[in-house]
Amino acid sequence: MTTAKQADAALVVTQGDPAGIGPELLLRLGAADLLRAGDCVVADEAPLRALAASLAATTGSGGPGGEWATRGLAALEPLLDRSPRAPGQVSALVRGVDLVLADPRGRALVTAPIDKAGCRAEGFRFPGHTEYLAARAGVDDFAMLMVGPRLRVVLATIHMPLREVPLRLDIPGIVRVGRLLARALRERFLPADRRPVIGVLGLNPHAGERGLLGDEERTIVGPAVERLREWANSHDHLAEFCGPLPADTAFAMHADGALDGVVAMYHDQGLGPFKLLHMRDGVNMTLGLPFVRTSPDHGTARDIAGRGVADPGSMFAAVALARGAVP
Repeated sequence: MTTAKQADAALVVTQGDPAGIGPELLLRLGAADLLRAGDCVVADEAPLRALAASLAATTGSGGPGGEWATRGLAALEPLLDRSPRAPGQVSALVRGVDLVLADPRGRALVTAPIDKAGCRAEGFRFPGHTEYLAARAGVDDFAMLMVGPRLRVVLATIHMPLREVPLRLDIPGIVRVGRLLARALRERFLPADRRPVIGVLGLNPHAGERGLLGDEERTIVGPAVERLREWANSHDHLAEFCGPLPADTAFAMHADGALDGVVAMYHDQGLGPFKLLHMRDGVNMTLGLPFVRTSPDHGTARDIAGRGVADPGSMFAAVALARGAVP
């Protein structure tokens, strides 16, 4: 999907959790020559240098071999943000958003994974990246979209305990994310002449089994689907919405190509199937912002950090998607 014009888009890349695999992924980006002049990397320089030296020292010592880390550091050095700021994942994120908001149409943001508990200890009051970015951008209509080669999944609710989902799920929320998904599919992911078919999942097993397993499909999800159909028809038949669909079969339909995207009701309903197929090449993309933002679809992986064994595929895909999504 990247065009010659789009390929010139500049990226701002933030380090994420410095105790996780984020810094290693930055080195992988540099070593793979995926960053360009005009990009900016917001990371703590001294720890990054120490990590590169440590990984390079494994070469010839029975380790995985880290000569790539030296190349990666050399590629990153000219791109490092030199502004004074406190070290840490929150300060890097704040700085990265500052840079993108200064030029939202010419830059995209790529964020390495953050540690949410660590962020809270640093005074971060948001559940995750998505909510913080929406607050900084001043937008109310936003959504988390998971993008992979086979699946595209948007979430009606994001970071909350499962017991709260039925209490906070509502018709306007489902309609909001359904609209965002329809526009994103038309503008970024499908041919211009193709009308996306979007499945809206039920909340309960078997989509409620006609009320036997819950009534949210009748009282919330079904009416939301009807509103989405009315909206799509009033916008030149922008998309086709199906549902409420049983989640267990809808993902098989989507993977087989019968659906172009799915609206999931809660976090793990959508991300469980998505990560089963796209743990190594999936991307988290925030819809509704005045700038493009992507991130790998995995966490900080602190248990393997600093060993040079992290799979960079999802980070590479996040950079590629961000690069091609800026007009």
